[in-house]
Amino acid sequence: MTNNLNKRLIFARKLKGFKQKELANILKVSLPTMNHYESGKRAPNSELLSQIVKVLECDPGWLLTGEGQAEKKETNSKEPTSSSTLNDFVLVPRYNIETSAGGGSIIHSEQIVDHLAFKTCWVSKELGADPKNLLLIHSIGDSMEPTLRAGDLLLVDRNKARMKGDGIYLINFDDGLMVKRLEWMMDSTVVIRGDNTSVSREQKLTAVEMEKLHLLGRVVWVGGKV
Repeated sequence: MTNNLNKRLIFARKLKGFKQKELANILKVSLPTMNHYESGKRAPNSELLSQIVKVLECDPGWLLTGEGQAEKKETNSKEPTSSSTLNDFVLVPRYNIETSAGGGSIIHSEQIVDHLAFKTCWVSKELGADPKNLLLIHSIGDSMEPTLRAGDLLLVDRNKARMKGDGIYLINFDDGLMVKRLEWMMDSTVVIRGDNTSVSREQKLTAVEMEKLHLLGRVVWVGGKV
Protein backbone atom coordinates (compact mmCIF):
# COMPACT_ATOMS: atom_id res chain seq x y z
CA MET A 1 0.00 0.00 0.00
CA THR A 2 2.61 2.48 -1.12
CA ASN A 3 2.53 5.34 -3.56
CA ASN A 4 5.06 6.53 -6.16
CA LEU A 5 3.53 4.43 -8.94
CA ASN A 6 4.62 7.19 -11.31
CA LYS A 7 8.26 6.94 -10.19
CA ARG A 8 8.26 3.17 -10.68
CA LEU A 9 6.78 3.66 -14.13
CA ILE A 10 9.64 6.01 -15.03
CA PHE A 11 12.19 3.57 -13.58
CA ALA A 12 10.78 0.63 -15.55
CA ARG A 13 10.65 2.68 -18.75
CA LYS A 14 14.28 3.75 -18.45
CA LEU A 15 15.29 0.21 -17.48
CA LYS A 16 14.03 -0.94 -20.88
CA GLY A 17 15.67 2.01 -22.65
CA PHE A 18 12.48 3.73 -23.80
CA LYS A 19 12.07 7.48 -24.02
CA GLN A 20 8.77 8.90 -22.80
CA LYS A 21 7.57 9.67 -26.33
CA GLU A 22 8.50 6.19 -27.55
CA LEU A 23 6.49 4.49 -24.80
CA ALA A 24 3.56 6.84 -25.41
CA ASN A 25 3.53 5.85 -29.09
CA ILE A 26 3.64 2.14 -28.25
CA LEU A 27 0.78 2.51 -25.76
CA LYS A 28 -1.10 4.74 -28.23
CA VAL A 29 -1.56 7.59 -25.76
CA SER A 30 -0.69 11.24 -26.23
CA LEU A 31 2.57 12.64 -24.90
CA PRO A 32 0.74 15.00 -22.46
CA THR A 33 -1.22 12.01 -21.11
CA MET A 34 1.98 10.02 -20.69
CA ASN A 35 3.49 12.98 -18.87
CA HIS A 36 0.51 13.04 -16.51
CA TYR A 37 1.06 9.36 -15.72
CA GLU A 38 4.74 9.92 -14.99
CA SER A 39 4.14 13.06 -12.94
CA GLY A 40 1.49 11.31 -10.83
CA LYS A 41 -1.35 13.61 -11.88
CA ARG A 42 -3.24 10.65 -13.30
CA ALA A 43 -3.03 6.89 -13.03
CA PRO A 44 -3.38 4.46 -15.95
CA ASN A 45 -6.53 2.34 -15.95
CA SER A 46 -6.27 -1.42 -15.49
CA GLU A 47 -6.28 -2.12 -19.23
CA LEU A 48 -3.41 0.29 -19.87
CA LEU A 49 -1.52 -1.01 -16.84
CA SER A 50 -1.70 -4.48 -18.36
CA GLN A 51 -0.16 -3.13 -21.56
CA ILE A 52 2.57 -1.34 -19.62
CA VAL A 53 3.46 -4.52 -17.73
CA LYS A 54 3.78 -6.43 -21.01
CA VAL A 55 5.76 -3.75 -22.85
CA LEU A 56 8.15 -3.00 -20.00
CA GLU A 57 8.27 -6.65 -18.86
CA CYS A 58 7.97 -5.64 -15.23
CA ASP A 59 6.31 -7.37 -12.30
CA PRO A 60 2.74 -6.03 -11.83
CA GLY A 61 2.91 -6.34 -8.04
CA TRP A 62 6.10 -4.28 -7.96
CA LEU A 63 4.66 -1.65 -10.30
CA LEU A 64 1.61 -1.13 -8.12
CA THR A 65 3.12 -1.44 -4.65
CA GLY A 66 6.90 -1.28 -4.88
CA GLU A 67 7.21 -4.69 -3.25
CA GLY A 68 9.45 -7.32 -4.83
CA GLN A 69 11.65 -6.95 -7.89
CA ALA A 70 11.09 -4.66 -10.85
CA GLU A 71 11.83 -7.21 -13.54
CA LYS A 72 9.32 -9.96 -14.03
CA LYS A 73 10.75 -13.33 -13.09
CA GLU A 74 10.43 -16.30 -15.39
CA THR A 75 8.59 -19.12 -13.66
CA ASN A 76 8.32 -22.80 -14.43
CA SER A 77 4.72 -23.57 -15.40
CA LYS A 78 4.88 -26.78 -13.32
CA GLU A 79 5.79 -24.88 -10.17
CA PRO A 80 3.35 -22.80 -8.10
CA THR A 81 3.97 -19.07 -8.07
CA SER A 82 2.95 -16.35 -5.63
CA SER A 83 3.42 -13.51 -8.13
CA SER A 84 0.77 -10.80 -7.91
CA THR A 85 -1.40 -9.78 -10.85
CA LEU A 86 -3.02 -6.45 -11.62
CA ASN A 87 -6.40 -7.90 -10.64
CA ASP A 88 -5.06 -8.41 -7.11
CA PHE A 89 -4.95 -4.65 -6.53
CA VAL A 90 -7.11 -1.55 -6.71
CA LEU A 91 -5.76 1.97 -7.10
CA VAL A 92 -7.22 4.58 -4.76
CA PRO A 93 -6.65 8.27 -5.56
CA ARG A 94 -5.00 10.51 -2.97
CA TYR A 95 -6.10 14.13 -2.99
CA ASN A 96 -4.03 17.14 -2.01
CA ILE A 97 -6.89 18.66 -0.03
CA GLU A 98 -6.09 19.25 3.62
CA THR A 99 -8.68 18.15 6.13
CA SER A 100 -8.52 19.44 9.63
CA ALA A 101 -8.94 17.41 12.78
CA GLY A 102 -8.81 20.78 14.48
CA GLY A 103 -10.68 23.93 13.51
CA GLY A 104 -11.44 23.22 9.88
CA SER A 105 -9.77 23.96 6.57
CA ILE A 106 -11.09 25.41 3.35
CA ILE A 107 -10.77 23.27 0.23
CA HIS A 108 -8.12 24.83 -2.00
CA SER A 109 -7.82 22.07 -4.60
CA GLU A 110 -9.22 18.64 -5.34
CA GLN A 111 -6.45 17.61 -7.68
CA ILE A 112 -5.37 14.01 -7.44
CA VAL A 113 -1.66 13.88 -6.61
CA ASP A 114 -1.10 10.14 -6.82
CA HIS A 115 -2.65 6.72 -6.27
CA LEU A 116 -2.02 4.04 -3.66
CA ALA A 117 -2.50 0.35 -4.30
CA PHE A 118 -4.59 -1.75 -1.93
CA LYS A 119 -5.27 -5.47 -2.09
CA THR A 120 -8.62 -6.06 -3.79
CA CYS A 121 -9.56 -8.86 -1.38
CA TRP A 122 -8.72 -6.66 1.63
CA VAL A 123 -10.90 -3.81 0.37
CA SER A 124 -13.74 -6.24 -0.24
CA LYS A 125 -13.52 -8.43 2.87
CA GLU A 126 -12.21 -6.05 5.51
CA LEU A 127 -13.85 -2.82 4.39
CA GLY A 128 -16.83 -4.15 2.46
CA ALA A 129 -16.26 -1.24 0.09
CA ASP A 130 -16.44 -0.57 -3.60
CA PRO A 131 -13.07 0.83 -4.76
CA LYS A 132 -14.76 3.48 -6.91
CA ASN A 133 -16.17 5.08 -3.75
CA LEU A 134 -12.81 5.34 -1.96
CA LEU A 135 -10.42 8.27 -1.68
CA LEU A 136 -7.37 9.10 0.42
CA ILE A 137 -6.60 12.32 2.27
CA HIS A 138 -4.26 13.43 5.05
CA SER A 139 -5.41 14.64 8.45
CA ILE A 140 -4.08 17.77 10.13
CA GLY A 141 -4.61 19.12 13.63
CA ASP A 142 -4.83 17.39 16.98
CA SER A 143 -8.48 17.48 18.03
CA MET A 144 -9.01 13.81 17.10
CA GLU A 145 -6.01 12.45 18.99
CA PRO A 146 -5.26 9.74 19.95
CA THR A 147 -7.59 8.21 17.34
CA LEU A 148 -6.20 10.34 14.50
CA ARG A 149 -2.90 12.18 14.43
CA ALA A 150 -1.66 14.97 12.21
CA GLY A 151 -0.27 13.45 9.03
CA ASP A 152 -2.30 10.25 9.23
CA LEU A 153 -3.54 8.89 5.93
CA LEU A 154 -7.31 8.48 5.96
CA LEU A 155 -9.24 6.15 3.69
CA VAL A 156 -12.72 7.56 3.13
CA ASP A 157 -15.73 5.70 1.77
CA ARG A 158 -18.11 8.00 -0.11
CA ASN A 159 -20.85 5.38 -0.41
CA LYS A 160 -24.00 7.12 0.81
CA ALA A 161 -25.19 3.86 2.38
CA ARG A 162 -22.23 4.04 4.79
CA MET A 163 -23.02 7.59 5.87
CA LYS A 164 -25.36 6.85 8.72
CA GLY A 165 -24.94 6.18 12.40
CA ASP A 166 -22.28 7.36 14.83
CA GLY A 167 -18.74 7.38 13.51
CA ILE A 168 -15.85 9.45 12.16
CA TYR A 169 -16.73 11.39 9.04
CA LEU A 170 -15.22 13.68 6.46
CA ILE A 171 -17.58 16.63 6.53
CA ASN A 172 -18.02 20.06 5.08
CA PHE A 173 -19.49 22.32 7.71
CA ASP A 174 -19.94 26.05 7.25
CA ASP A 175 -17.47 25.99 4.30
CA GLY A 176 -14.83 24.18 6.35
CA LEU A 177 -13.56 20.72 5.46
CA MET A 178 -12.81 18.61 8.52
CA VAL A 179 -12.76 15.14 10.03
CA LYS A 180 -14.88 14.79 13.15
CA ARG A 181 -16.77 12.24 15.20
CA LEU A 182 -20.52 12.60 14.70
CA GLU A 183 -23.18 11.38 17.09
CA TRP A 184 -26.86 11.33 16.20
CA MET A 185 -29.19 12.22 19.07
CA MET A 186 -32.72 11.02 19.83
CA ASP A 187 -34.16 14.38 18.75
CA SER A 188 -32.61 13.94 15.27
CA THR A 189 -29.94 16.54 15.90
CA VAL A 190 -26.22 15.90 15.50
CA VAL A 191 -23.33 16.46 17.88
CA ILE A 192 -19.89 17.16 16.37
CA ARG A 193 -16.96 16.40 18.62
CA GLY A 194 -13.26 15.65 18.67
CA ASP A 195 -11.72 12.78 20.63
CA ASN A 196 -9.17 15.09 22.24
CA THR A 197 -11.35 16.73 24.88
CA SER A 198 -8.51 18.95 26.10
CA VAL A 199 -8.56 21.00 22.90
CA SER A 200 -11.95 20.26 21.38
CA ARG A 201 -15.43 21.19 22.45
CA GLU A 202 -18.49 19.33 21.32
CA GLN A 203 -21.01 21.22 19.26
CA LYS A 204 -24.68 20.34 19.07
CA LEU A 205 -26.08 21.63 15.81
CA THR A 206 -29.28 23.60 15.66
CA ALA A 207 -31.84 23.02 12.91
CA VAL A 208 -30.37 25.95 10.98
CA GLU A 209 -26.82 24.68 11.41
CA MET A 210 -27.85 21.21 10.24
CA GLU A 211 -28.44 22.71 6.80
CA LYS A 212 -24.76 23.67 6.66
CA LEU A 213 -23.60 20.12 7.40
CA HIS A 214 -22.63 18.00 4.40
CA LEU A 215 -21.41 14.43 4.85
CA LEU A 216 -18.71 13.71 2.26
CA GLY A 217 -17.68 10.27 3.43
CA ARG A 218 -16.97 7.96 6.34
CA VAL A 219 -13.42 7.22 7.51
CA VAL A 220 -12.99 3.46 7.28
CA TRP A 221 -9.21 3.07 7.67
CA VAL A 222 -6.31 5.03 9.13
CA GLY A 223 -2.61 4.66 8.39
CA GLY A 224 0.31 6.58 9.81
CA LYS A 225 3.90 6.54 11.02
CA VAL A 226 4.72 4.85 14.30
